[in-house]
Amino acid sequence: MTIDYTQQMKNMTPSVTSKLVTSLILVIDKLRNALPHNCVLCDKQSHHYRAHLCLVCRDDLPYPRDLCLGCAVTMIHKQRYCGQCQKTPPPYKLVTSAGYTTPLKQLISSLKYKENQLIAHELARHLAKRVRQLIDDNLLEPPQYLVAVPLHRKRLQTRGYNQALLIATALSQLLEIPLLDCVARVRNTITQTELDANERQTNLQGAFKLTQTIAPCSIALVDDVYTTGTTMHELARTLNKKKNLTIQMWSVVRTNID
Repeated sequence: MTIDYTQQMKNMTPSVTSKLVTSLILVIDKLRNALPHNCVLCDKQSHHYRAHLCLVCRDDLPYPRDLCLGCAVTMIHKQRYCGQCQKTPPPYKLVTSAGYTTPLKQLISSLKYKENQLIAHELARHLAKRVRQLIDDNLLEPPQYLVAVPLHRKRLQTRGYNQALLIATALSQLLEIPLLDCVARVRNTITQTELDANERQTNLQGAFKLTQTIAPCSIALVDDVYTTGTTMHELARTLNKKKNLTIQMWSVVRTNID
């Protein structure tokens, strides 16, 4: 019987290559982890170079146990809405991890204004914790897609990245929910933080435009900070003109909780 050594070598090559690559990755990972990798809050060594917060600072991030899915106020009992939101049900569920307080405030500032893009994963991780809790408690249905609140191209050129998209991308990986790129910001509006409630309403009119047709599905809009909700509501109006979408609103933090 003739033994085909060439074919045996060919069969072995993928296995050998895979083992070599795996070993190399482990070596690189150990070498990289041996280098300094400090927590962005306390500056102490984090447990892994891919972790941008140490375990102590990560555990200390604000996380109220139960928040209303309408206005995000803290509740005593596990339920969807507070008494006020039960009387006037909101059009969209609002999912947020906590209020706009220290140290989440510092992390978001570092992401948006200090080009610390790696923070996006930590913020997404904190929001994902809330999403998983709500799903486990049967208070929230997981959406089919995530849509990041878009930036206008001029704002994008100035900043270099869209912080909402970075957070949404990390959330997509953590929760295994695909991203949907279907809308653009066509008006370079004034920053909402500089306007009062009435000005915010008119400032965003016509700010967004669909870039592709969306089949009926459920979507979660993703942003870093939810204040009055004007931006997300205008985006939801643009997306849901045919009234065939189920929309949720996700933000890492909510200003003025309680």
